[in-house]
Amino acid sequence: MSKSFNNSLPQFLQTMLDDLNHIIGPIYLVGGAVRNGLQNKPPTNDLNILVARSLSECKQLLNENGYLPSIATTRHNVLFLPLKGCEKPKTIEISTIRHRPEQKPTVEEDLLQRDITVNAMAYLWPNGPIIDPFKGQEDLNNRRIKLVNGAQTLKDDPLRALRFFRFALQLSFRPESYDLARSSETILKDVTADRLRVELDRILSFPLRTDHDRKLFRYMLNTTMGTHLLPQLDQLKIIIDSGNPSQTLWERTIRSILSFTSIPNNEELSLLDLRWSALFIGISSTYGEREQLFSSAGLKTPQEESPVCCKQILESFCFSKRRHKRISNLLHHLSLDSTPSDKVLKRLLNDSIPLEGLYRLNSAWSQAGIPEDDNFPEKRRKVEARLFDILASCKNIRKAIKRPRTNELALSGGDILNIVRKRPGPWLGKLQNMLVDYIDHDPGRNRVEVLERKIHKWILEQEVI
Repeated sequence: MSKSFNNSLPQFLQTMLDDLNHIIGPIYLVGGAVRNGLQNKPPTNDLNILVARSLSECKQLLNENGYLPSIATTRHNVLFLPLKGCEKPKTIEISTIRHRPEQKPTVEEDLLQRDITVNAMAYLWPNGPIIDPFKGQEDLNNRRIKLVNGAQTLKDDPLRALRFFRFALQLSFRPESYDLARSSETILKDVTADRLRVELDRILSFPLRTDHDRKLFRYMLNTTMGTHLLPQLDQLKIIIDSGNPSQTLWERTIRSILSFTSIPNNEELSLLDLRWSALFIGISSTYGEREQLFSSAGLKTPQEESPVCCKQILESFCFSKRRHKRISNLLHHLSLDSTPSDKVLKRLLNDSIPLEGLYRLNSAWSQAGIPEDDNFPEKRRKVEARLFDILASCKNIRKAIKRPRTNELALSGGDILNIVRKRPGPWLGKLQNMLVDYIDHDPGRNRVEVLERKIHKWILEQEVI
């Protein structure tokens, strides 16, 4: 067992874990590392290990042996050890054992503090055994998601209710019925916005192709937890879709979100931001209808207009300024009823609008307004053909313009940050655009050493960096 488990990890990682075990051991692999190892899957971006020593002692020992870990500002019981290279994991997280005040610090006590059983297993490196007090292996074999300690698990951290759904969708496992009911009724009002957005981002990044995943996603947003999480979306349940009276705007919005399952790598807008944008279309496109409905029902009319409402959601979930701007610009330029000319496409391209994403959203919203039965095949084909023509036009216009993108620079954003040694900010985008202009005049300039010289010259020209 130990040999096959270890072989699920890259060789460089096995060697590093042997070294860490010698320096700060004994070490235990926990969480996703064990779950993936038992399924013969590669590790995720972060690999978690558990140690009995204090973090200060671990940090000192690691520094003495050439490792440079850092202590997270928001997670006081974790050391981060970044890894270089393209292989996963990208980071090793070293944690101390958590335990209840009246209990001794043991591995079993730490596993009791975790969320679901398939994440509550530990593997003593390098030869085992696997410590599995909550039958995580059994649940893994039965493809079942179950809380470690029922209602107490959710009481300790209500965010685990959303994580319960996240892992059921990520692994495409069946949620245990009692824990599903508990999670569905959990209120997330005391959870910080940034933690909520991280989990929502993960959920919206999954393909959600299977019937199981799509039904569970709909169910999640329909629960007490889901309605408190996105009350603006919940309001759409009482509004009939004017384009399709057989469904509500809530249904049209969900259909639009689920219409995206993957996006070509060469497009600027990610699957994640496309889905967030689709959600905002549903919220923002019907402000007038909502206002009229609320007034006729004798309810207080919302004070904010829909663009302001979307802005409040973006800010309340702590979106980065870059994502906030990208999604806001997309919604601002969205035209649901017009077929763009090449002139319009060129203008949007010059304004740095992600064209393909813009019209994929356009098409998704139009498709979601068509009844799901087979009585409207011609209408559906026309929408699909329109999108195909627009994407072809976008491709031709990009080829004609031949302007490089920032991700085509020989230096990445991280490389530039290392050269300039300044915190990320608006200056980075401006510098990247300047470098794009620089290589646009002569593609031969797109070499690391040439761009480094250009950046050093730029630094000297700045009065204040």
